[in-house]
Amino acid sequence: MEIAHGVFGIALWDPSWNSYNNCYLIKRADQFILIDCGKEEQGNELLAALSQIGVDPESIHVLIATHGHKDHIGASHLFTLSEKWIHIQDAARLSAKQYEEFQKIDSDTGELRGLPFTLLGHHTNGSIALYDPTTHCLFCGDHICFFGDKLPQEGLLTSGEDLRVKTRDFVTAWSQSPEDRYRYRFDVFVQGLHLLSSYKEVEFLATGHGPVLRNQIHDFLNSLVAVT
Repeated sequence: MEIAHGVFGIALWDPSWNSYNNCYLIKRADQFILIDCGKEEQGNELLAALSQIGVDPESIHVLIATHGHKDHIGASHLFTLSEKWIHIQDAARLSAKQYEEFQKIDSDTGELRGLPFTLLGHHTNGSIALYDPTTHCLFCGDHICFFGDKLPQEGLLTSGEDLRVKTRDFVTAWSQSPEDRYRYRFDVFVQGLHLLSSYKEVEFLATGHGPVLRNQIHDFLNSLVAVT
């Protein structure tokens, strides 16, 4: 589904998890950028989705991983001509072949092919967020995601009021459990929320799993910060 002009969300159904693993294609005049690529066994579904958009794997100029989990980098071998990037903090998660193929981001902030990025470091040590200033899409990987949630009737893109409430309730409960705060590095999660909320003109929150949120994203991120 085209979630913004030239930005396509691809939700790959994963029956083993009963969830969607999301990938995103950004089409620019001179390049195609793919953010995440699903599991290895989802490669054929990803290629079919790209074909529907009129893109073949050899046309992908850049592949950027939000982090190093297999459901985000597993099908990277399909993009043999792509320039591939992952944060150095997640490089140890790559296979030996992937390690040779991926270039390593070695800074906490910067810009990659026109996309500002920032290291979040919570879901994995090398988790990053990417922002597209052209369409105001914020790609946050799994720092915030809707794992296991069904897509709404309108498709991948939604205002998602129920998802916002569910997420705020989850963060609130997490904040009130000293054991969970320590075990799941809540302070690092909150630092990541502050970094995400620093992008003040966000119109779309493109997560690693499930629906993509639209409208009032900055207010939503601030509401999560407020309950921490």
